[in-house]
Amino acid sequence: MDYPTILGTSPLTHTVLSPTSVDGLLPQALTSPKLPSHGSKSIFAFWHSGIHALPPYLLHNVIAWYRRFSPLGWSIYVLDTVLGSPLNVFNFIDTTSASVVPAAFTNGTIDGDYAAQHTSDLVRYPLLLKYGGVYLDVGILQFGDLDRLWNEHISNPASPYDFAGFTMGDAPELQIVNFALMSGARNPLICRAHHILLQIWDGKTNTAGTHAHPLVSHVPLMRVPQDIGVDDKALGKMVINDEAMTDYAIQIQCMGSAQSWLDEEDYWDGPKYVREKCWLTSMIDGAFVHEQMTSWSGQRQFELLNLTIPKTGEEESENQALARKIVEKLVADSWCLKLSHGFSAKLFGSDTLGMLWRKHNGSDCGDGTYAGWLRWAQVSCSRDIAAKPIKVPVYEPTIRARLLL
Repeated sequence: MDYPTILGTSPLTHTVLSPTSVDGLLPQALTSPKLPSHGSKSIFAFWHSGIHALPPYLLHNVIAWYRRFSPLGWSIYVLDTVLGSPLNVFNFIDTTSASVVPAAFTNGTIDGDYAAQHTSDLVRYPLLLKYGGVYLDVGILQFGDLDRLWNEHISNPASPYDFAGFTMGDAPELQIVNFALMSGARNPLICRAHHILLQIWDGKTNTAGTHAHPLVSHVPLMRVPQDIGVDDKALGKMVINDEAMTDYAIQIQCMGSAQSWLDEEDYWDGPKYVREKCWLTSMIDGAFVHEQMTSWSGQRQFELLNLTIPKTGEEESENQALARKIVEKLVADSWCLKLSHGFSAKLFGSDTLGMLWRKHNGSDCGDGTYAGWLRWAQVSCSRDIAAKPIKVPVYEPTIRARLLL
């Protein structure tokens, strides 16, 4: 289908790669890419059972990254923990080193309800520290121009910025989240966040209770609107409160700690670094527009994006108009669409858009639907007005102490 142009965008100025079916053979550049080098253009992701096991709606995301950014010199790596896989993470980082990953990762003893998510958490900092580049969750539909941000700022010595990412909250409780990160190798902020994360994982096989660790306890807990009880398997009611939320997202809390740390002996001023060196944008405005416009209802998003775009001469319904506005806002005025899954479903008590797309195979890319329009936009559109970072205000550190690296 020939999809409508999106106001506020223009066609990409470079030729993208041809479509690749999720049902056929994947390109060798995705299944067996050459190893990255220091400073190369690399987009890293992780799926523990490998790229061939990615559900189709997530594989569509990866293929879109490949089609759009590979012609610009980017290599895409969906790393895994599959024995014998060329994309096994041990081929890329030293998974036997205690300075890279905790013992629970090395020994394969990570447990708990979110073991897969925490395994993924533990590889993203080491990858960026070693190679630099971009880390993206596989649940990201990317619309913003990663290549432009990289070339103009992160890899450009003339730019003040050497790190880019999303934030939640406001200073002094501003926290950089971990689903999309961009930096050069050996970034000082990531280095400190990674050091703190390793200390917190020392001797542990899961993140239960980690919110109280002294290296992060100076950072305010992540906030949940209210205690939410949900049925969790045969375990009865599980309460999701600030402590549980922080334990789940402890990697973000470690980043928050590094952001708020002042170590005068080591010349590290976290708040100053974030204010002067970090290209940041709000995750609510930059990744969750679809959630805001539907009151965080995955079912509503699914129904809207599954609607068929009216043909020429057909009247647009109220629901079609809302679906169109979601697409236009995401593509022309946002950065990406971040799909949420299990933990978010427990927070809001219902299936998320990502979960529904997984249950209804093909619904994420139906020809002539608003979802299909989003898929087209991933590899067709560039926003006319370049994204700009937020202005981070001056805020005080929450801890003044030595952080021995």
